[in-house]
Amino acid sequence: MPLSLPIALLIMVGVFATSILSGILGMAGGMVLMGILAWVLPVQQAMILHAVSQFSANGSRAFIHRKHIYRKSLPHYFAGLFVMFCIFAFISIVPDKMTVFLLMGVSPFLAFVLPKDFKLDFTKPRQAFICGLIVTGFQLTGGVSGPLLDIFFQTRALTRHETVSTKAFTQSVSHITKFVYFGFVVSTFSTATEGLPLWLCLAVIPLALSGSQLSKYILDRLTDKHFYKATQAALFIVGMVYLVKAGMLWK
Repeated sequence: MPLSLPIALLIMVGVFATSILSGILGMAGGMVLMGILAWVLPVQQAMILHAVSQFSANGSRAFIHRKHIYRKSLPHYFAGLFVMFCIFAFISIVPDKMTVFLLMGVSPFLAFVLPKDFKLDFTKPRQAFICGLIVTGFQLTGGVSGPLLDIFFQTRALTRHETVSTKAFTQSVSHITKFVYFGFVVSTFSTATEGLPLWLCLAVIPLALSGSQLSKYILDRLTDKHFYKATQAALFIVGMVYLVKAGMLWK
């Protein structure tokens, strides 16, 4: 079924606005966008379009702040990502909408399940590997993994610019993984994108790039303290909305 123009316009506005939000808070915008897409599109199409827009947004954000990327733990993170991708490629599953909203809704609150003295730190190689495993698993089932990734970046060992740039870089690769998985592993690309216009897939790229560029000026005016508080508050609010949506979809 062809996508209607009002829905397409809603998606385009959502991509631009959430790209700004992601550029300021690190990843909350991607979670909001995934919710919008999953609300109006089939899961596979939502995953593919989300991957395209968020790769553009995260990739540009990583490039803008490239001198701040924390590189030492990246090989370990990507090793974990590769292992989890291979597992999913073997089992080849597509989650339903209820699962997507449930996982998105739960993810912001997972940090509170952990003991207070249990700290995860992306700067430690072994924990970066675990991060790659967990984040990729959530990326391929819930569509987003920002809140989980954020658990590994609450150490304060990194500045807000290092946090945003490193998360953006890891997420950009993670979105490539999601695009490949839903576009080519679980089905053919033509089948997965049937009814999704090519012009929309192309249009979200400059919108995501523009939002990322605009967000840089806002991020530069935030303090580290305000940055972390705003991130947590935004995720909690969005998480509650998605849990309600998951409950509505429960059969």
